[in-house]
Amino acid sequence: MSASELLERWRERMPAPLERLVGMRPRYPLVGVELRPDAVIAARVGRRKGAWHLEGTGRAALPEGTIETGPVGGELRDGEALVAAVREALAAAGAEGTTRISLAVPDALARMFVVDVRELPAAHAQADEMIRFRIRKSIPFPLSEARLAWHNLGRFEDGHIHVLVAVAPEQGVGQIERTLEAAGLRTGLVDLASIELINALRLAGQLEAAGGGDLALINATTGSFSVAILRGERLIFFRSKAYHVQGGFRGDESLRVVGRELRTTMSYYEEHLLGEGLSEVLVRACGVPAEPLIELALEAGGREAAIPDASGLLPELGAFETDEIGELLPALGLALRRLA
Repeated sequence: MSASELLERWRERMPAPLERLVGMRPRYPLVGVELRPDAVIAARVGRRKGAWHLEGTGRAALPEGTIETGPVGGELRDGEALVAAVREALAAAGAEGTTRISLAVPDALARMFVVDVRELPAAHAQADEMIRFRIRKSIPFPLSEARLAWHNLGRFEDGHIHVLVAVAPEQGVGQIERTLEAAGLRTGLVDLASIELINALRLAGQLEAAGGGDLALINATTGSFSVAILRGERLIFFRSKAYHVQGGFRGDESLRVVGRELRTTMSYYEEHLLGEGLSEVLVRACGVPAEPLIELALEAGGREAAIPDASGLLPELGAFETDEIGELLPALGLALRRLA
């Protein structure tokens, strides 16, 4: 047995309080659930014979309007429909008896920024105060009524420190979390879908852009789309946007919105992020056509654009179609968080 396998077995057997005491990573649930505007996706993993395996997957349709998103966050409109869909997806994944899950919510429920600062205070409280001060004018709701999380991405080429900041009104994410908890489902981790998509692609070795340059990722669902740019495995840009003020994807009209956003993103990337061109653009499309998005990525300046091939992430994925794997990726990113 290798050293890494021994360490993993030790972590799995370590009592949770001791794990926290020695500074180890938390024991994230092995069941990941993604909430999309149109569906709930569940993935369950397990460890057998020293390797991680996909134990089950599930999908349940989510009635239109169950979760609504808007310019300032979102709102859970039908808690009963949400719980029913989550339970159906979990049952299909063979996890009907589970009480702990990790949850990926739509990107549109939060605002996420990459903020640059000259220095970041060593004390967490002081750093938190600085970040709140920096983003206060960019948030259309009171920070006192929101959830905020941030992560130091390290020092950039210009000497500044880049910090990834996510902030969401308590009304949206809090509603969802409390509704699931009332139904007996505790959330061990709540994250944005695109972040867990990136995590899954990283674990699958898909973040190494062709030619070693920067890589972009488009994550498009029926309700909204997000654009991320990574330099190596470091996120340097993120933006999530609705196709329209009201309503979801509307074919060519929505594709024009995506095209404009990609052109604006490329201008910002080249002028402010020392961008020298995108070696590759990966497109994950769920409920919307992928090919037009690939064409738009190429028109905007991507040298190559394709649907990611993450079939090597787990042995069982070799039997899945590429679009089926793409649909599972955020849920798998959550379920495999113990490897992060």
